[in-house]
Amino acid sequence: MKMKLVRHTKWASLLLIMVLIIAGCSSNSGGNTTNNASPKPENSPVATENSTNNGDGDGDGASSGLSGNVVFWSMWSESEPQAKVIQSAVEAFKAANTNVTVDLKFTGRDLSKLIKPALDGGEKVDIFEGDPQVSIGILKDHVLKLDSFLEQPALEMDGKTVGESILPSLMNWTTSLSAPAGLEAGAYAIPQQPFAVLMFYNKEVYDKAGITAPPTTWEEFMDINDKIKASGVDPVTFDDAYRDLFIGAYLSSAMGNEWVDQLVNDKTGEMWKEPIVQQFANDIATMQQKGHFSKKIAGSKYPAAQQDLVLGQSAAYLNGSWLPNEVSETAGPDFEWGSYQFPLVSNGNGKGGHDELNFGAQSVMLNAKSDNQEAAFELVKYLISKSVQEQMVAEAQAIPATIDTAWPATLAEAQVAIERAKINAPWGYGINNNEDFSKGTIIPIFMELVEGKLTPEQYVEKMSGQAKKFYSAGN
Repeated sequence: MKMKLVRHTKWASLLLIMVLIIAGCSSNSGGNTTNNASPKPENSPVATENSTNNGDGDGDGASSGLSGNVVFWSMWSESEPQAKVIQSAVEAFKAANTNVTVDLKFTGRDLSKLIKPALDGGEKVDIFEGDPQVSIGILKDHVLKLDSFLEQPALEMDGKTVGESILPSLMNWTTSLSAPAGLEAGAYAIPQQPFAVLMFYNKEVYDKAGITAPPTTWEEFMDINDKIKASGVDPVTFDDAYRDLFIGAYLSSAMGNEWVDQLVNDKTGEMWKEPIVQQFANDIATMQQKGHFSKKIAGSKYPAAQQDLVLGQSAAYLNGSWLPNEVSETAGPDFEWGSYQFPLVSNGNGKGGHDELNFGAQSVMLNAKSDNQEAAFELVKYLISKSVQEQMVAEAQAIPATIDTAWPATLAEAQVAIERAKINAPWGYGINNNEDFSKGTIIPIFMELVEGKLTPEQYVEKMSGQAKKFYSAGN
């Protein structure tokens, strides 16, 4: 709405001059400096008395005591909603710390390939993103231990420290990664964009099939699949990017991811003859015979399966919690998402089940050789502030990393799984712990079973023989 113009008179001019004089006197009274920071983006965090602003809480860059340049490499592409939220957090940080410049680079997923050569070569990268379960081990000579920084007050969290502001399950998981990487115990990454692997389903399809609640056990899962098939929809789908998840999730639900790791690395091939593998083969063959798998599954290439899910051609898809965001344009705002943890598989050893979940978070890490660690960590505090996490929820349909932050409606059911999880399973629940064996042998032979090219007995014999052959060749 446009405001009406006021006639310019002599008295109006005099009044304006008097206001300006008074304002000028007020801004200089007592020797206080004014806040020259540029306006902060809407919904972005503001500097508070808990940030490193010497306690004055006015957000004045000159009083923050921070200066220099911070180089930040992000794993997102510039057009993605996550990148836009990160950009707004950076702008808020710069507004509150006007003596600090930020060189923000959106590298996309290539960051995982670019960061190690860059750091090995001495390139000045202060902050970088990635999956710490992979990155900490690969970059152990470069990552900074953050324990002392975690004791700093968090932004917008009512006196909590940075460490206290993050979901405990995520911080515990992140800290647990130091020992396997051969590092001194502590935290070397801060979660900022969590994920969980769950069975995502189309609620409309489930409703039309008369299903009122998602399954908990494998038997319930099979019963639901029968009903969905009878309604005219393919019950389960996946594509070439996520085939591994279904194998690992089943075996891990029964036996736990440590057993799956032993299976994958068994050089004799004998573990593939164990009863639970035969049960797995029988159950997959039954799904194939009943038509539970998508008719397109043999040649399904990413991202075809996720499009089939939101278009109602398939009912459920084992994937990560980024799925609703990835297909938001196709799904539209009225699409009803459901999710549940992979069903409980019977006849296991009691070490799997719903205590175990493949979850984690894309995280921020700092370069141990950074010459501007204080400013870099202050920027990290903005990235994990409550308002920025709320923006991630609103704009990227992402799970928030901070406590006491509402989850997106599309992932409400995922919150239960993450909060009850006691064991963090690796990607694929351990089925990828020897990547060459998984890609070259485990997944292709699994697909032969899914497509009905092998009987369950043939599957067991072939996997046992191929495992022994693979490791006999010195792999």
